[in-house]
Amino acid sequence: MKKDSYFRFIFRKGQALDWLVIFASVALGCLFVTRTYPYPRVMSDSYGYIWTAMKDQFTYLRPFGYSAFLQLLHHVSVSVYSVIVSQALVYAISLSLLTLAVKKYWLARKVWIFRAFEVVVALSPAAIFMLNTILSDTLQSSLVFVLVAMMLVMVHENSWTAVIIYTLALFASFHTRYTSVFFPIAFIPILAVKGKTVMRVSSILLTVAAFMIFHEQRTRSMTRLVLQRQYSTGFEGWQLANNAIHVIPFIDKDESPETPEVKRVRELHQFVLRYEMANNKILEKTDSGKKATAAFIWDYDSPLKQHMIRVMGEKNYAVTWVNLGTGVFKEYGKWLIVHYPWLFVKYYLWPNSRQVFFTTRNEVVCGHEEIPAGKSEIVEWFDLPFNKDFSPRGDAYGKVFRPLLPWIELLTWLVFLASAVMLFLVGKPRTMSRETRLSLWVLFLFGLVYYGTVTFASPVALRYWMPMHAVKLVFAWIAVSESLRSLASRARR
Repeated sequence: MKKDSYFRFIFRKGQALDWLVIFASVALGCLFVTRTYPYPRVMSDSYGYIWTAMKDQFTYLRPFGYSAFLQLLHHVSVSVYSVIVSQALVYAISLSLLTLAVKKYWLARKVWIFRAFEVVVALSPAAIFMLNTILSDTLQSSLVFVLVAMMLVMVHENSWTAVIIYTLALFASFHTRYTSVFFPIAFIPILAVKGKTVMRVSSILLTVAAFMIFHEQRTRSMTRLVLQRQYSTGFEGWQLANNAIHVIPFIDKDESPETPEVKRVRELHQFVLRYEMANNKILEKTDSGKKATAAFIWDYDSPLKQHMIRVMGEKNYAVTWVNLGTGVFKEYGKWLIVHYPWLFVKYYLWPNSRQVFFTTRNEVVCGHEEIPAGKSEIVEWFDLPFNKDFSPRGDAYGKVFRPLLPWIELLTWLVFLASAVMLFLVGKPRTMSRETRLSLWVLFLFGLVYYGTVTFASPVALRYWMPMHAVKLVFAWIAVSESLRSLASRARR
């Protein structure tokens, strides 16, 4: 390994304070949260993750990765506080790897400016709050930071260590959030043009191998559940149908309405139309087309769930749910989007896309639902007393940050936009090193893929968009650094 390699650099004495800044920032943030919310925030997904970990059993509703993380943690400690500590530790380490990559390749002239940058990156109010939850979002964010950090290292160095860590993090992210399977779309084009031939070929092959192993593992799990070989869990079909039926109240039914050719899709379409005309549930849950919602997947008064109840009869719930999602619901969602593309853009994509820039949908962030004392999955797994008071001590964190969260998100977007404009007006991209250009492309392409998958796959909530706080700020740091370098170079002439 070269003397100036990234992995030697991050463990040198000069970087000790950088590690300390990140860890101290995260620790202080966690202390603030846990002073008012001493027990982790839970929701229905939390029970699912813990039940899956307890039974060591794959479920079609969510990936197994976070449950595996809980299992691993359970071998070390059964304390509920171990979740907070371990998630904070993983988050701090991954964020340190990312910020130290920035320091190595784009060092600031004033070290205090970089330390301030580290604090701002670490202290995302949403991310800090999510450390105190039993949900997979923090783990997914940490994996994103590792992936981006290793990509920056691979762009600058022929590091096999970075390749191995990247591959492991990518594989773990597949099992943590299913939308991660789209990440290679951003990474492979960069891997294909940087490094020695053996490095390029190996990194791409390992990326493909990680996906193929994940694909086979999920296929085996689904085959055991539905007794036929398939990769799909059905969730994507439910999501597609959920998103597409946002158009239903706005279809002009008086002007030769389109009808699906496939019988079962046509019957579903007719049922949804009749149900909406009688109940106005889609119009009600979307606030007359002003917002995107995932309610049609979960709520029993939604047309999709009502159709499921109608056809299920005595059949197994899980098998029916999966079969509908992999079959008629997926076909119906595609049919609606193809036949009403502009309505889909207007009533789902557009309101959902706007949420990314000014995210008012906080869900669990800065809200607190205490652990129900009688919820056996939680209290048994963490060995909690059944008569314990799990209620929060007020809502100090929420009162401070809940009104600010959309504005903080908007501010990071403005910083990102201003840095991009500055880069093209001042920085002269043509004068930048090839490594810097590729690094900016890594961040831009990843952001584009992440933005596309999040906005198309589900209604945007702040916890889904959480990793992009750091990614946007890292892009801004590199862009501003290169712009200032260019200005300094001109001044010396």
